[in-house]
Amino acid sequence: MSANVREIQASDYEREVTSAATPVVLDFFSTECPPCEALAPKYEAVADQFAGRVAFLKIFRQGSRELATRLGVSGSPTLVFFKNGQEQG
Repeated sequence: MSANVREIQASDYEREVTSAATPVVLDFFSTECPPCEALAPKYEAVADQFAGRVAFLKIFRQGSRELATRLGVSGSPTLVFFKNGQEQG
């Protein structure tokens, strides 16, 4: 995993996403998920390009079902974008 992509837990969501000073891209991923594996190197490359300006985070969807449901995430991979702590449509 790129040094510019960090994995978080659902318990970190408020601190890492809604309280973030920079925009955030949150990748909900699953294990044994070919589309997730295909996205990963592209996600890391974009994270490297925007290092320091945008936070790129990953969260395990099956281990964060309550948060995923709250955000309307029902599949993997799903990218959710945030600015000033608010989800961007």
